[in-house]
Amino acid sequence: TSCLHFRHGGETALLINSVEPVAMPEFLVRLLLGLLFVALRVQFWPLCKLMGYRHFEPKPDSVLVTCCTNGLGHVHQMERVLGVLEDAGVNFPVIALASEKKVPAYKLASLKERFPNTRFVNLDFEVDYDNGKSFKNSAIVWNAAKTTTTRSVQLSRKAVALMKQYQPAYCLSFWEPSIASILDVMNAPTKLVAVASQGQIYRDNSGAERGLLMRGLHQLCVGSKGKLVPLSVLPMEGAIPQIVSLPRAADEDTASGGYYVAYTTVPQVLYPIRSKLINRRILLFVKEKRVQYYKRKYAKYKHVEVRPTSPEFAKFLAASRGLIATPSRGVVTQAIAAAKPVYLFCPRGHIEQEYNLRFYLQNFAAVTAPRTWRYRRILRLGRAGKVPDGWSGQLMTLADWDESHASRAEARVQQADGLIRWLDQTDGLIKTRLMPMITPTAGEVQTMAAAAAQGSAELGSVNATGVGAEVDSGSHLDPSEAAWVEEALSEVRESEAAAPTTILDEEEGEEEEDEEEEEGEESQDEEEGGESGHDEPPALDMPAE
Repeated sequence: TSCLHFRHGGETALLINSVEPVAMPEFLVRLLLGLLFVALRVQFWPLCKLMGYRHFEPKPDSVLVTCCTNGLGHVHQMERVLGVLEDAGVNFPVIALASEKKVPAYKLASLKERFPNTRFVNLDFEVDYDNGKSFKNSAIVWNAAKTTTTRSVQLSRKAVALMKQYQPAYCLSFWEPSIASILDVMNAPTKLVAVASQGQIYRDNSGAERGLLMRGLHQLCVGSKGKLVPLSVLPMEGAIPQIVSLPRAADEDTASGGYYVAYTTVPQVLYPIRSKLINRRILLFVKEKRVQYYKRKYAKYKHVEVRPTSPEFAKFLAASRGLIATPSRGVVTQAIAAAKPVYLFCPRGHIEQEYNLRFYLQNFAAVTAPRTWRYRRILRLGRAGKVPDGWSGQLMTLADWDESHASRAEARVQQADGLIRWLDQTDGLIKTRLMPMITPTAGEVQTMAAAAAQGSAELGSVNATGVGAEVDSGSHLDPSEAAWVEEALSEVRESEAAAPTTILDEEEGEEEEDEEEEEGEESQDEEEGGESGHDEPPALDMPAE
């Protein structure tokens, strides 16, 4: 079965399951979304006005780029998209990162080397959806409230300064919600274009896109007037292929039985690898700042080697037996394109990754997941734990999966070939889809020029005194305040440089409970289906069943 067989007419049908979970009433969803907009307007409209925001005439060739930094996926996507558009003649004077400290040092250096004439601004405003150890919806709500309360003033200052200095006609957003929300709340003339993997969910009509959380994210990241361009794993009308770096073909490293590559932003979910694959070497890649923590956690499990995320990941993946991960779109697509077996664990409550899990299991023979009760619930299956007819993936224990790779090798290679044909169109479709969205037409250029000329005429009296020269730099401030714009965009750099990079392990107790739940489910899985041929030594200190 080819991964392209889902194409139907002019569009691609990526149907996950016709069974829908119990949904919140539509009127209540709309009410809550309305209240969200009101709350944002009450929070940011007066702040931005106090910081000096005024309606501006956008510069036709000015593009503001913003990027989410929760995980590296959005950053990788941004780098690829901007590189293609820059080669096509588009300039990007400024890139605003949600939280610069979350970007690994190697990746930040790579970005600045790739775009030497671009200014990087740290918004220092982002809701943390994971702490590198666990994923909890309650913690997300608390972090959102705390971030909005404590950092809205500095965000407003930076956003207003960006608007004044660059007067962007377009904002190319990689799922960054804060600037998108401010543009929407202030009814700014800047046109928002969002590029994100989440776009596939909204176009897929699986039911996940109709929930309150996903519609709330769309309101925050796209707004009422923005456009969302999907990054899709399979062909979809109006989409760009999922942006991944395809690993170079390499022979599998069979020394000492070979090894697996493991990756996730929530390594706590992968704790079963500590005891379920003790006869296999596992390279666990984690966030740079969490390496020492997880080295301590895995110190007595000698088959697990903890490494920081790095450009070498693709090389290790190409020579591995397969991938063990959570359903993050980039790394899983990368592994499937390399025809590698993939075993997926899913964090509790993560709606996007639950969608991804269902999508990958339905469409790709390379993908396997546990068959415990929690995964049967996520997949909306019965007690038997059998995937529906027509699904390509399967459910089985980790040990059984380790022994089953040969049986699906031909299907993996066939689907990898089809996937690569779609991914090879990435650069061409980036230009085809995005260039018209961030490039003004001749009529728009004339309209903007006329509006700018009218604004200059109205400022004639100011220009006569010499003060209006500041307008040429993109600032509507008087000269005494011009330096404040620069200050607002860089004021936190010193404090960030001096801040410690280590994170206290205050949530270790909670994490221990989570890991026991994960391994407890694996134990339940053994009782239901049984794992064969892998006895565990007493030294592994497994929790009681």
